[in-house]
Amino acid sequence: MSCQIETAMEDALDRLPAGVTGDFEERIECERTIEAMERALQLDLRVRELVAEIDPRTGVRFVVSDSEEWHDVLSQAARVAPTATTVLLLGESGTGKEVVARFVHRASSRARGPFIAINCAALPEHLLEAELFGYERGAFTGAQQSKPGQLELASGGTLFLDEIGELSAAAQAKLLRVLQEREFQRLGGTRVLRTDARIVAATNRDLKHAAATGQFREDLYYRLSVFPIHLPALRDRRADILPLCESFLAAICADHRLSIPQLSADAREQLLDYHWPGNARELRNTLERAAILCDGGPITAEHLDLNVIAASVFVSRKASASDTAAGPSSAYDLASMERAMIEQALEDARYNKSKAAKAIGLTRHQLYIRMRKHGIA
Repeated sequence: MSCQIETAMEDALDRLPAGVTGDFEERIECERTIEAMERALQLDLRVRELVAEIDPRTGVRFVVSDSEEWHDVLSQAARVAPTATTVLLLGESGTGKEVVARFVHRASSRARGPFIAINCAALPEHLLEAELFGYERGAFTGAQQSKPGQLELASGGTLFLDEIGELSAAAQAKLLRVLQEREFQRLGGTRVLRTDARIVAATNRDLKHAAATGQFREDLYYRLSVFPIHLPALRDRRADILPLCESFLAAICADHRLSIPQLSADAREQLLDYHWPGNARELRNTLERAAILCDGGPITAEHLDLNVIAASVFVSRKASASDTAAGPSSAYDLASMERAMIEQALEDARYNKSKAAKAIGLTRHQLYIRMRKHGIA
């Protein structure tokens, strides 16, 4: 990328008219082109610096970026990071939204401040509001002392709100005020507090559609989507699969004190051929299991246990069924495919939710969210 920018800058310099006799407008245009190229080169270098950073605990890079699609995501994140703009990360579950949120935090002037993450789908409504806004003593049963919320604790840093689409209507109204006025009140309190926390939100839902159908506040949606970044699915950036495998295996083996295994040729082929419905999260879970099973030897296709042929046949079969039922465009509808995969996983697991969730790389709670989303009983 940087070589292409430098080449373009040289071409622009060659086109500059010599001396004051040259065409003034052409010279101005060339100078603007060079300035734009210089900014693009600086941005590209900044992205490369951040990607090259090493986690001191594991010795592994924080971010792996080999594909053009993922580099574009990081370039957008690096461009918005120095500002105070709210960022909305969109993409399927497991695509690395928290990784990008941390990237935005590290690339900003708030890097020395706290980074606090909250999963909005993981807590009941009243506990989520208490966690987010804090509460005063006696605000509810069990509130024996006052407690600051994460909005206070994240001041000067970044607050990452994952699964923002699962917020209750009451919490949405309160969050809207935070984004508009930077003000909030603790539960049971009357004092108005201010926060300097930068908000980065994430969701795998179509918030625009949810806002249009009344399932999500439209005004909050527009406040959140000032700078949306769409994260591609792992199957759409296959150039990242093997580099991710190296990074994941290094981190996994550091955590479990194992020697880092090699990937056999058949394992690499299977990893590249698999559809990865659970994205990078499923990839990491698969590699963790394989690293334990291989017992210090190379990881083979048997250790991965990915039935690539069955997965391909399954997708084709479901696509054909969708074709027959709803026309040719339905075969490529991701929502229909996700619903079909969940239904198949439940059927294969004899409706054991835990087994079905594990089979498609989700937690049991995430599976329940998607079942509600698709109306699966």
